[in-house]
Amino acid sequence: MGKRNLLLGLVLVLCIVFVNGQEVNSKFGLKGGVNYAKYTPDVVIAGINVAEYRRKFGFYFGGFINMNISKKIKIQPEVLFAIQGSKFVAEGFEIRGGTNEIPVASDFKVNVNESTLVIPIMVQYLFTDDFYMELGPQFGYIIDRKQKIKEDPFEQLGGINILPFSSEYDKFDLGLTVGTGYKLSDHFGINGRFFFGLIERDSSIKSSVFNLGVEYTL
Repeated sequence: MGKRNLLLGLVLVLCIVFVNGQEVNSKFGLKGGVNYAKYTPDVVIAGINVAEYRRKFGFYFGGFINMNISKKIKIQPEVLFAIQGSKFVAEGFEIRGGTNEIPVASDFKVNVNESTLVIPIMVQYLFTDDFYMELGPQFGYIIDRKQKIKEDPFEQLGGINILPFSSEYDKFDLGLTVGTGYKLSDHFGINGRFFFGLIERDSSIKSSVFNLGVEYTL
């Protein structure tokens, strides 16, 4: 409940910021793009790497308010919806159709998709009127998680029906985001970011996400 209350409190603060933003030198906008995400670290048991997480493509979209703090510094809170997650891959399962048959090596692969409410609060430093770099905390709330088996080495034997994550999962995420952007015009710009999780979810995993997209300032 503590993490959930923290996130709800943050959303409330952002709502106040969005309202008060109309009274200062601020601009609203929309943004969207693709992400390239995975979990870290890999699954290691007794010093042996038994499975790894690989990156997968997803997407994000939402809105933001960009507020001038000084000539060189801006603050940009955002509220985004994102589909991200990871690929889970365990390689080298040896399958035998019978005791006298030659074993065949196969892999177990699962796609994990997380529907996530993402709330970055970015501090931007302008090197020129068009080019900036940014840094800030990012909060996340995992609305839903879906797992889909892509390759099952035991499919011919009826399948194993085992997924890497249980139906119960940590919903709160927190990390740091760094990025850069460039304004193409008064309304359009491009933006790239990297997010790395600072807290472990489900007792072991952290998020790692690359974002690349466009922004439209109203």
